[in-house]
Amino acid sequence: MPKPIPEYIKNRYALDDLTSSIRLLQILDERKNITQAQGAEAMGLSIGTCNLHFQKLEYIGLIRRAETVSMGRGRSTIIWEMAKTKNFFLLLMFDTPYFQASLVDLNGKVLLEENMDLSGVSEAPMIKKLVDDFVVKASELANGKSGTIRQVFMGLPGILDPESCMVVNAVNFPVLNGIDFQAMLQERHGFPCCCGPLALAFYYGEIQQSAPDARTMVLFWDLGTGMVAGVGRRVISQIQDTLFSIGGIGHVSIERDGKLCHCGKKGCLEAYTGGWAMIDALADDNIQSLESFRHAVLDGNTEAVKVAGDAAYILGKNLAWPLQVMRSNQLIVSGPLSSIYSAIEERFIEGLGTAFNASEIAALNVVCSTDVENTMQVGAFNCARRRFFYPDE
Repeated sequence: MPKPIPEYIKNRYALDDLTSSIRLLQILDERKNITQAQGAEAMGLSIGTCNLHFQKLEYIGLIRRAETVSMGRGRSTIIWEMAKTKNFFLLLMFDTPYFQASLVDLNGKVLLEENMDLSGVSEAPMIKKLVDDFVVKASELANGKSGTIRQVFMGLPGILDPESCMVVNAVNFPVLNGIDFQAMLQERHGFPCCCGPLALAFYYGEIQQSAPDARTMVLFWDLGTGMVAGVGRRVISQIQDTLFSIGGIGHVSIERDGKLCHCGKKGCLEAYTGGWAMIDALADDNIQSLESFRHAVLDGNTEAVKVAGDAAYILGKNLAWPLQVMRSNQLIVSGPLSSIYSAIEERFIEGLGTAFNASEIAALNVVCSTDVENTMQVGAFNCARRRFFYPDE
């Protein structure tokens, strides 16, 4: 248990509000460890005033005394660091039809993880219970380690309300529509919850090894089709109410009066390239889920490979214009269906070839994700970290 905190600190700083102390947390996050004098200098405060922030953050368990260094003649200096193994992020990702949930400490170490296939789940109460059950287990584990869950990040598919981040229309998993996860997490568990587009987790997970100035487009391919583009750590494809809203490319029309899409429009790219569209096109009673379709392609099922190849060609052809608009020099294929990329790569490149020559395609540096689940988890961790340490960004 932390030692009692002086009343004058309680009266000056609200213990449940990190706003006044966030800069100190950022400095610790960036530098790993500091002294009070270094913190005061970086914050532009007196050592005495900065000391109040240190005491507050120690009391609530966010920072710890790493070591005490003797300065001679009885003087000593305390080195402070983040208490990374006692503070946690909760990551909840709906990559339809899958749900990935994990409890991760501030070092990025996974302490609890569940991965579920939600195919067949059609009622909102089931989704709420599934989320609630995991949150309860994660809370118990965090409490058992005398720690605290500091931030929840939830990645959601479809169109989100810009104010509440409630799912307005998840066309391939409508059971999520109208569920206010932020309110649910706050009211039931008291956790701050940031809901955002699933695409952000894919992006911030996939660019870990990219150059800081790389212009990257991440294509995420599951039941639907989406993309997100950015420069380095900055996402640039999130202009609201335009074709470049995050993930929105799947519902760009490529054929007037074409195939009916789950969104209600006709001729959407997703109606030809999404996982559900390929399953429909295959028309095999034994292949009715994304997982079974994926395995059919990997097992060399001739018809499944043909259907996937045709979709890959259309996808490559219609990615040409956003790649040019975004001036991308790196294209990463991600999502559950990235595992079939090797089987349909030639057709995808053929599609790109309708707009690019061979050298231009080579300059796109097309690569395929090798570990989607881990990548998405890392991306969600980075989203939670940015939200917690840099809430104004």
